[in-house]
Amino acid sequence: MPDSTDQIKQLLRDRSLRATPTRVEVMRLVREDETAVAYSTLQAHLADTDRVTLYRTLNTLLENGLIHKALTTEHDTFYAACDTGCSAHEHAHDHIHFKCTVCDQVTCEQLPEAVQLTLPGHVISEVSISATGVCEGCG
Repeated sequence: MPDSTDQIKQLLRDRSLRATPTRVEVMRLVREDETAVAYSTLQAHLADTDRVTLYRTLNTLLENGLIHKALTTEHDTFYAACDTGCSAHEHAHDHIHFKCTVCDQVTCEQLPEAVQLTLPGHVISEVSISATGVCEGCG
C-alpha cells in the first residue's frame, strides 16, 4: 500500500525538510511502487512545476538520503526511494540496479550478500552496480 500524504510529510519533517507540494508529490511517485521512476515521468506528472524547482527538489531529496539515482542512461535518469538506512551523510545500498530491455523498467534488486571490493592503494567509499537484461515478468 502506498504511503499516505501524511506519512510522506512526516518523512520529510523527520529530515528537517519542509513538506512542499513538489517534494510530497515527488516522494509519492518514487515510493508508489517497486520500480524506479524516470525523470521524464516525474516531469510529466509535475507539468505545472518548472524544471529548476524539480531539479532542486530532486537534489534536496538526494542530499537528504530520501531518494537515490538508480540508473542514468543516455536518455533518462531513474530515481528510487532509499531504505531507512540512508541518511544525509551516506547512502547505504546493498543492491544492484536492473534495467529490463523489454519493458524498460528499472528495479533495485537485493543481493544475497554485500559486494566487497578492494583496490590496493585506494579507499572505496561507494560501489554502484547496474545490470541490463530481461526481467522475471518479461522472461
